[in-house]
Amino acid sequence: MHFLSILHQSLTITALGATLYLYYYTAFCGWKWKDAETRVLFLADPQIEGDAKIFRQGKRGEIDVWANDIYLRHIYTSFVSPYSLFTRKPTHTIVLGDLFSSQWIGQREFNERVKRYKWIFGDTRKEYNHKFINLTGNHDIGYNWDINQYRVNRWKNEFGQMNFLDWIPSDKKKVHRMSVINSMNVDGPALDEISRSETWSLLDNLAEEREKDNYQTPLIFLTHIPIYKEEGICVDGPMTIYDDTGNFIREQNHLLQNSSEFILTRLRPRFIFAGHDHEGCDVTHVVRMKENNEYLINHYRTQDFENEKNQIILKNDYTENGKLKENIWIVREVTVRSVMGAYSGNAGLFEINRQINKDGSEEFEYNYSSCPFVINHIPWVVFITDIIVILGWIIRYTLADLNITFPNHLKKLLLSREKQKKKIVRRNSCNNILNNLK
Repeated sequence: MHFLSILHQSLTITALGATLYLYYYTAFCGWKWKDAETRVLFLADPQIEGDAKIFRQGKRGEIDVWANDIYLRHIYTSFVSPYSLFTRKPTHTIVLGDLFSSQWIGQREFNERVKRYKWIFGDTRKEYNHKFINLTGNHDIGYNWDINQYRVNRWKNEFGQMNFLDWIPSDKKKVHRMSVINSMNVDGPALDEISRSETWSLLDNLAEEREKDNYQTPLIFLTHIPIYKEEGICVDGPMTIYDDTGNFIREQNHLLQNSSEFILTRLRPRFIFAGHDHEGCDVTHVVRMKENNEYLINHYRTQDFENEKNQIILKNDYTENGKLKENIWIVREVTVRSVMGAYSGNAGLFEINRQINKDGSEEFEYNYSSCPFVINHIPWVVFITDIIVILGWIIRYTLADLNITFPNHLKKLLLSREKQKKKIVRRNSCNNILNNLK
């Protein structure tokens, strides 16, 4: 019994620690700056499933779908809810595409998943003071071989425009430019050229705006599909599969090299944020303009770039005041690891911190970090352990009450019976002695 008591107490401490961590895990990977002007919560590829999984797995699939909705909602509310502790709230939440798991679902199932999605990321009490932005992904509308106006319009009706420009932190404080694009049909030709022309109209207009601004305003560029980089830098290398006609893209890991170079050279974003590659990746692109107006683009893992920066960016690449010359610029591209349970429910945290120098000029600091939760099975293990612990304490207290109430009565009863037996034995002994004397 003593061993079981020690085991139960140890299990109680473990369960309590695990439960507290599940609820307050953001305390271990929160925001870096206390008063950052902009804090963006990035979530990539939730890919919520539905009827197809239930059809394949039956009741188990139904439970998995229900549990996954709770899992995703817990991650989201851990950052944005006013009742969550130990974390400052984001100014923006951005889901980087692949809201659903399939573009081929019918209208009825689409409506059901929209309802679930809006519950997962909902704000029924109107308490969340931040901007929410959805990007479209290949599992929402398809790649350019199967995008059509029907799928595009039903997505727009629920989630808004696929291509638009905005300002960060807000329209009143136009500090950083932000662009959102439908990257599913950047590379063509596309079956739906109407949607493709909308995307390229925004890209061309943005390129003109950037040139007129002389690239002074930092640009945050958002896309579902990452831009091109060489094999071996990320888990997913460049890959493009065409349909049977050889004209339309059926699947791709990265945007094609030409469109990627357009983004890097004509738009010159400060940051690119993407989804699609579930494993995640962090890359730094170094772009140099040569004298003949050609470009030399090199790609590095960001950690490698930071370690070797003095060898990559030379002294003569800087001006006298310590800034990069106009013929060289650096673009950091973060492919955010998926928020799905198999990838530990990862969230990306991006911050912009404004600093005022002594001369009155402004400078911005940037920070990006990942904040993983746990794989989706662990919360249920902890939940079941909590139930076992609670039942254990109920049983212990019940037994403790029994030990306090009944054993004393039982002891008195046994003692009284023992005394009665002794009296009977004595009486019998006396009777035997008297019989013998007779």
